[in-house]
Amino acid sequence: MATVTTDLLDARLEAAEARMDKRFSAIETAIAALIQSHHELRADFKSLKTTVIITAIASVLAIGGINATILSNMVAAFDSGKDFSAKQAEIQKQVEQVRVMVKELREEREQQKSSRN
Repeated sequence: MATVTTDLLDARLEAAEARMDKRFSAIETAIAALIQSHHELRADFKSLKTTVIITAIASVLAIGGINATILSNMVAAFDSGKDFSAKQAEIQKQVEQVRVMVKELREEREQQKSSRN
């Protein structure tokens, strides 16, 4: 068997160390790139989170506005119907008064006709 000299062993160890240093350097570069990518994703997600929150708040306000508008229109329609009902009752009362007056006038006319005859 061949004996390994110290110089040969040192050369092999240095070559192995150089290969390992190269691999570690590549791994460190890959990890740094992953960390950078992670930070960019976090920033994107933070922006997305803000967008979702603002959209949710705007949607709630829009739905509230729609509900308020519908309620206002329904109240206006109800009040209009209520006013119409009151006016209709007033007109009915006036019509009844006119009927009574017409009836009285007819009776007076009948009395005048019968008193002339």
